[in-house]
Amino acid sequence: MGTQAFTFAEVMVTITIIGIVAALTMPGLVAHYHEKEYVSQLQKSLSQFEQAMQHIMFRHECTDIICTGIFDGIANDTEWNNRFNEEMTKSIKIIKSEKNGTAMQPELKSAPLKPKDTKLTAQTDWRSTDGYKFMTPDGVLYVVTPKNCTFVPYQNLSTIKNICAEVTIDVNSLRRPNQYGRDLFKFIVAQNGHLYPLYSKDYSNAMTGSASGNSYWRTNEELCAGEGILNDAPENVSGEGCAARVIEEGWRMTY
Repeated sequence: MGTQAFTFAEVMVTITIIGIVAALTMPGLVAHYHEKEYVSQLQKSLSQFEQAMQHIMFRHECTDIICTGIFDGIANDTEWNNRFNEEMTKSIKIIKSEKNGTAMQPELKSAPLKPKDTKLTAQTDWRSTDGYKFMTPDGVLYVVTPKNCTFVPYQNLSTIKNICAEVTIDVNSLRRPNQYGRDLFKFIVAQNGHLYPLYSKDYSNAMTGSASGNSYWRTNEELCAGEGILNDAPENVSGEGCAARVIEEGWRMTY
């Protein structure tokens, strides 16, 4: 009995099915790849900044970042910007920086994770002229705003005792999506020189005395879709609590 070959029509049907399956699955695979890339770069960015903090503490012979005085000042103060620039350039490789009064990337816009009105969501970030901004050789952008190592309200409930600065990180510079919770993340610098995600469990305990309410991402859907997925979240999800979610969910984007 001879072997029967596929007809042209059968081959075309098979190719069509393969094409349809590929079209359906490819976007998901690409999105998953980018998510892993963002998370990996976020880990490196955190390590890079924290190493700089530890280096500054070592150089000043301090056991905490408060002792160094590097966050004593205000964002629009020229003296603070010059002092912080000097400290950072001794502790981390910087290829570009801008002090207060000059924007880092005037053309760069950023948006919330799930905007309510896409026409009205552009945020300043790197177009802002406030604070100290710098870029490292791996293309990561940082903007630092000093907070004078202010005491938190509930020191006994968290490892965060003082908030010394706020730091915004863009893990891939000018590349898209320039969106909170994807490639943009927010942190605070605590007294120990470590970066803690904004709206994390530690942050909520330190600021409100409990891991609940509007200061914790799990119980405030507008910070990073809460416990659910982004599709089911309400409109106007800022994404500012997504760094906390990524870390607390085992370094995964579960939204």
